[in-house]
Amino acid sequence: MDFYHLSLKCCEPTSLCALLLLAAAVFRKPKVVGRLCFCLALAILLVCGNHWVSGGFIRRLERQCPAPNPLPQADCILVLGGGTQARLPPRPTVEVDEAGDRVLYGAHLYRQGKAPLVLCTAGTGALRPEAEDMAELLEMLGLPKEAILKETKALNTHQHAENLRSFFREHGFKRILLVTSAMHMPRSIRVFRRGCPGFDFVPAPTDFRAPDPLPQPWYRKLGGFIPTAKNFCDFSEAMHEYIGLAYYHLRGWL
Repeated sequence: MDFYHLSLKCCEPTSLCALLLLAAAVFRKPKVVGRLCFCLALAILLVCGNHWVSGGFIRRLERQCPAPNPLPQADCILVLGGGTQARLPPRPTVEVDEAGDRVLYGAHLYRQGKAPLVLCTAGTGALRPEAEDMAELLEMLGLPKEAILKETKALNTHQHAENLRSFFREHGFKRILLVTSAMHMPRSIRVFRRGCPGFDFVPAPTDFRAPDPLPQPWYRKLGGFIPTAKNFCDFSEAMHEYIGLAYYHLRGWL
C-alpha cells in the first residue's frame, strides 16, 4: 500500500476513532493523555458523523464543475469506471453501486444524441477489467455494440488520461464529454485537461450526493446533528477527493 492509499485509510473517521480509543486504553497513565485521546475520538464521531459537515464538504466539490446548459455535441462520451460490480455469484448480471450513475448517465447522453460513441475506461476488476463490465451494462441498456469503445489498462484517474491521449488522436476526437461522479469531477477534469492538451473536455457530472435541499420544518433539520453511518461514509468519500486533489497537485498531475 503506497503513501496515498495509506493516507486515505488513516483519514477515515472510523479509523481515526479506533486509533484514538486504542491510544486512550494504552496511555491510561498519565490520565490526561488517555482522556485527551478519548475526547478527540468523541469529537471526531460528532463532527464527521454530522450531516451538515459532510454535506458541506461534498457540496463544495460537486458545485465546482457544473455542466454547461445545454451540453454541446461531442465526438465521444467518456465514462470513468468505479460504479459497477462484477458478475460474481449469486449476482445474475453485472450490477451497479451508487457511482453506477456514471454508466447510466453515459447511456442517457448517447440516447440524447450528444455523441456517436461511448468510451468506457477502467482497468481494475474482480474477474476482468471493469471497462468490460461497463460495456456489458451499456449493451443491456440497449446501446449497440459498435457504439461502445473500451480502455482496459488504467488503474487510476491519472492513468486514464495518460492511456487515452494517443487514443483520442488516433480517432480524431476533438470534443469529449467527461462523465464521472460530481464529487470526482474537479480532480478528473483537471487531470484530463493537463494530461491531454489540445482536446476540449466538457464536464458532464452525475451521481450528486448533496442535491439542493427541499424546504422542511426546522425541527427535522436537527436530525442532521445525529451521527449516522451514511454521514461517516459521505465524509470519508469527500476526504478521499480532497486528499486526492492535494496528492495529484504535489505530483504535478493537475
